[in-house]
Amino acid sequence: MARKPESIWGYIEGYYGRLFGWAERESVIGHLAALRAGNAAPAYLYAPKEDPLHRRDWRVAYPAAWRSRFEGLVRYGRRRGVDVIPGMAPGLSFDYRSAADYRALLAKLRAFQRSGCRALALLMDDIPAVLPEKARGHFRSLGEAHGQLLGKLLSDLRDADPQARLWFCPTVYTDQFASGPIEKDPYLADLARTMPHEITLMWTGPRIIAAKLDRSGLAWLSGRFGGNLVVWDNLYADDYCPSKIFLGPYLGRAREAWTLTRGIMLNPTGLPATDRFLLDLLAAQARGEPAAKAWKAALLRHAVPREFLAVAPFLASPFFFPRDEDLSPRKVAAMRKALKFLVWEWKGVLHQEWYPYLFMLDADLKAWEGGWQDREWAGKRYSPLLARMFMEKEKA
Repeated sequence: MARKPESIWGYIEGYYGRLFGWAERESVIGHLAALRAGNAAPAYLYAPKEDPLHRRDWRVAYPAAWRSRFEGLVRYGRRRGVDVIPGMAPGLSFDYRSAADYRALLAKLRAFQRSGCRALALLMDDIPAVLPEKARGHFRSLGEAHGQLLGKLLSDLRDADPQARLWFCPTVYTDQFASGPIEKDPYLADLARTMPHEITLMWTGPRIIAAKLDRSGLAWLSGRFGGNLVVWDNLYADDYCPSKIFLGPYLGRAREAWTLTRGIMLNPTGLPATDRFLLDLLAAQARGEPAAKAWKAALLRHAVPREFLAVAPFLASPFFFPRDEDLSPRKVAAMRKALKFLVWEWKGVLHQEWYPYLFMLDADLKAWEGGWQDREWAGKRYSPLLARMFMEKEKA
């Protein structure tokens, strides 16, 4: 295997449904700069799905005022040692045979170069994993089309800046999307054959939201792409389930997730104070600290009341499902007592971000105890559909 590039860690503004303001981006970048993650260098990937000029209207140039603010963000990051990496996601409508589309994409990326960015990202995630009809007969597969596009982009970007670097999020960005074993997936095979290996590949692991990241889920792909792999970790992401939030210890990530790759980037919640808390957990894991110990230390550092420990399992991860003993009358009573304090008496920035989730956990616990039988109560706290389900259950 080729020598692995330098280690990296950081934050991905890459979620659906939320868009940071400039001050919020600076707050996360400042927090990244203040943390230490071993020898890994901090980075901030700008790739929000809610920015129309990043994805839907990617051919449209950013206005001058926006570019000025972005240049300021890049300078802010540089002063603090954080690499700001802008991304473009043209895959919904990109024509791989169109010279005009290529020029439009290159122009957007070169504008970011002029803003001071050396590393740039192309994202082809969350699009159909088939070659568009216009490109059929001209490329062997979508993987080959992407590999050739990346090679041309890197060459042209280096004409302007010989030190330009390129990151890529492929359409098959998890084992979950592969056609059978990833070792035999035609998209990945053609991508690896045609893409320059100095391009960094982003990968979420065995699934979009991976319960575990270890050697078994990363070794083959890391070897195939020369170790130039960055993990795009969706463990704490909640854009696919916006009524939930995940705040538990950073578990299931073995040391191999760092040693086999360049490092890990979190794509979390889009709540700035919450995401700073979660970045503490990632940095501690990079330093080799035990996840549970790091989590408790972060709770103290961010002034989260001890009452939170009573309800934390229910807000821990996408992989927690309560057992009967977790819902015993004694434990439910203890959780509702803790929630009374957390919802009504605790104050602070994290409380403001966590309030809806704490409030609805209390409502869910009351519903579990039979509160759903009160039609007025259920109608106030739940969507009309869920309230009707409760009422129909009462009739039954």
